[in-house]
Amino acid sequence: MKTRRNRKFVSQNRNAVIRTREDRTGKLRTETARRDNSTITAAVSTNRKTDSTKLFIDFPDRGGVVEFSGSEARTLYRLLQKHYSETGKTY
Repeated sequence: MKTRRNRKFVSQNRNAVIRTREDRTGKLRTETARRDNSTITAAVSTNRKTDSTKLFIDFPDRGGVVEFSGSEARTLYRLLQKHYSETGKTY
């Protein structure tokens, strides 16, 4: 017998996209765009001259931004990848 999970979504972000562009300072930037106002936004920026990367996560409801270096961001990525792999989740 199948069971259904009841999930409540506060925000759907149906129009949200992830885009890559060059910013005004010449850095390559991949970011979330067109998200609902009260949800987090994220961006990854790479400085081509210094080959350094930074991850920025903005929490509008908490009034702050968290910044990670490229190596810290990669560690978070690997952690999430391992976790989802172990749980069998694909998203």
